[in-house]
Formats: sequence, structure tokens, C-alpha cells
Amino acid sequence: MIEVLAKDLRKPKYLHKIPNDKPGWYQWWASIKALELLLNSPYISKKYMADLFPLLHRREYKGDYYYCIYTGIATKGSIRSRLNWHVNQHHTETAVRSGTLSTLRQTISSLIAGNQYDEFATNELIDMLLVEYSAMNYQIKSAEAMSIIEQIEHDEQSKYILPLNIKGNYHTAIQPFLQELREVRKRSK
Repeated sequence: MIEVLAKDLRKPKYLHKIPNDKPGWYQWWASIKALELLLNSPYISKKYMADLFPLLHRREYKGDYYYCIYTGIATKGSIRSRLNWHVNQHHTETAVRSGTLSTLRQTISSLIAGNQYDEFATNELIDMLLVEYSAMNYQIKSAEAMSIIEQIEHDEQSKYILPLNIKGNYHTAIQPFLQELREVRKRSK
């Protein structure tokens, strides 16, 4: 796995280091400050930080602790294009209304601003995150890549509590938060 601060992926010199011809998978990690902003959102009825914090997978990066909040895959396109979409996508009216805004961006903007049109607030939070990714040596859209990479995503979601993953997240401890997350996402469009 290769790690990079999300804010660095706004710069072409860092973004272009990621393979544009490989599928892969990735994880998003939040500092305690970013985690508190997400889990104690003013747009949900309860502050979830105290309940969920002890359950989250953590790791150290350059002397600070980060907590895994989201995992995703790129099988239909390159790992570079997927991460670029999450980091650099614009919150146009068409993207928000049609649901083509990155799922991660929808969730972050809903929790941070209560409004999926607030690209600035979303970018500020994204710039606080760490991304870890793995480009895999398979062909994009190949059955082999889809099978193996989807299994990795499934395994990660089974093993860890990931508060921003909605689909496939069945841990009972996270269900009250996810229910509110679904509701705030609907309201914020």
C-alpha cells in the first residue's frame, strides 16, 4: 500500500504517480480532528464519536494517529481516475442532482455542511485525510480483477468498522450512525 495525503492529490505531480492503467483498492484515514467533525456532525441527532472511536482501526502516520473511515475499489477504471474523482470532483448541480457526485464526497459534504453543493467545506475536510492505495497488476474491467478486488473490499468491510461505507457495512455497532447518515444524505441534496 502506498500512502499519500489527500491534499497532495490535488497536485498533478503527485496524482500522476498513481498508475492510470491499473485497477486497485484504497482506504481513507482521518485524524482525530477530522473524525470528530464527521462523527459529531451538527446535521445528525447524536454525537457518535464516543461510541465509535474505540471500535475504529487506527494506524500511525508521521507521528500522528489516523483512523480508517472508508474503503473502496477501482475495477471499472484506473485507481488514479477513482482517487482523482474522490479528491478533485466539482459539486455541480448536475453531479449532485443525478447522484454522480462521488459517494465519499456526498457523505462528507452531508456531514460537514448539511449540503452536497458545498464543495469548499468538503475539500477542506478531504484535505485533512490520508489515502492509502494499492494498484493491482490486473487488467481494468477483467473478471479476475473484479473478483479479487471486490473480495478485498468485502474482507476489509467485514474486518473493520468503517463509518463512511454505507453499502455492505453490516456491523451492528455502526447501524444507528449509518441510518442517520442515509437520512442526512437525502436531506442534503
